[in-house]
Amino acid sequence: MKKTTHLGAATLAMTILLCAPAHAESDTASPLKIGGAVRFNYVYKSWQDDYKSGFFGLDTARVNVDYDDGSLIGSAEYRYNNYPKGQGGYWQHFLHHGWVGMRFADKSTLHVGLDKQVFGLYPFASNNFYSSIAFYAGFEDKYDLGLTYASRPGPFEWQLGFYPRDGGSYGGGSNTAGASNRYSYNIVADDDEQGFGTGQHDSERNTLVGRMAWHVGPDARHEVGISGLSGEIRNGAGDTTRRHAAAVHYAGPVGPFKLMLEALRYRYRTAHDASQTYGGLDPNSFVMLGAFGYPYPLATKGNIYIANLSYDIPGKLGPFGNFKVYNDYGILHKQVGGYQDSVQNVTGLSFSSGKWVFYMDFMRGKHHPYLSPDAGGLGATPAEYGRSTRRVNLQAGYYF
Repeated sequence: MKKTTHLGAATLAMTILLCAPAHAESDTASPLKIGGAVRFNYVYKSWQDDYKSGFFGLDTARVNVDYDDGSLIGSAEYRYNNYPKGQGGYWQHFLHHGWVGMRFADKSTLHVGLDKQVFGLYPFASNNFYSSIAFYAGFEDKYDLGLTYASRPGPFEWQLGFYPRDGGSYGGGSNTAGASNRYSYNIVADDDEQGFGTGQHDSERNTLVGRMAWHVGPDARHEVGISGLSGEIRNGAGDTTRRHAAAVHYAGPVGPFKLMLEALRYRYRTAHDASQTYGGLDPNSFVMLGAFGYPYPLATKGNIYIANLSYDIPGKLGPFGNFKVYNDYGILHKQVGGYQDSVQNVTGLSFSSGKWVFYMDFMRGKHHPYLSPDAGGLGATPAEYGRSTRRVNLQAGYYF
């Protein structure tokens, strides 16, 4: 893929964004819909001494194209990110998703292309903007290239997907790792300059994902489900091993609150030689994940537990409405190498006004690539980072 220059990518993205609303509004009856979003963030990190007052900048500019004439369906999204120095000081652009498909007479659907894996809590295992710890382990909001079939909506639903390839890597800045320039966290080849220099060259192939969900209780508002995943790991030297994951989940009301629960177990078997490591670690106790420009280690065996509670506040406050308060908690118990657990907790508020959507998130965690200075990612973690650290995210996004 030919890379676009920084200025060229920004100009292209903003031009499309500015033109898109007029196109969409001028043809409201069309099955083709064009939209997008522009989002800005203020971020404060408790461990970042160079930015004691935090920093502000563009998070995302994106373009969405959707088609639905009742039987033929399709969807695509392209994103451009330009992060300030406190966030790495880099830019990137990538295809978030892109698929075409059919809706059959019984309302079941088939998608072909870069599509979202249906696994566990769906469509998201979180309420906050930064997702759950499952996202950073590659089990939430993940897109891969393949086929996805979903049964018709009803009290019982099932989905099945097969993905020969992962989400793919795209353009990025000069200070990013090429294989990690993507949206979804996949197993990727490590990078010598912007990664850990392990020499690991793993990739995901031929992933099979299945999910079943039952909607029960009054008005079928309670969902109970199970999911399974199995796929190959290719090490770039001719060896193929396997990875497996399984999850159970619940989503539904508890009095006036909405509860989301998930328990997830994964096991990855790798074929690394003794030199493909860092810091004297067992080279088969971790694998490299990558997205948003940078890779980090993930323990090859772990259990993830998620517990989210939210409450929708009725009424409006001036022009603002759709208020939701929430607390999203997740923990990764690592089952290999004596690695320390990774923790993520997000307490927040979201609300909207017209086409504007706002998030106010207070995040706390440890041994987490987005919540601490811990270079161990979701793998081995130095003892010096045993304390919890904090991150504040305030976001305003305009969606059209």
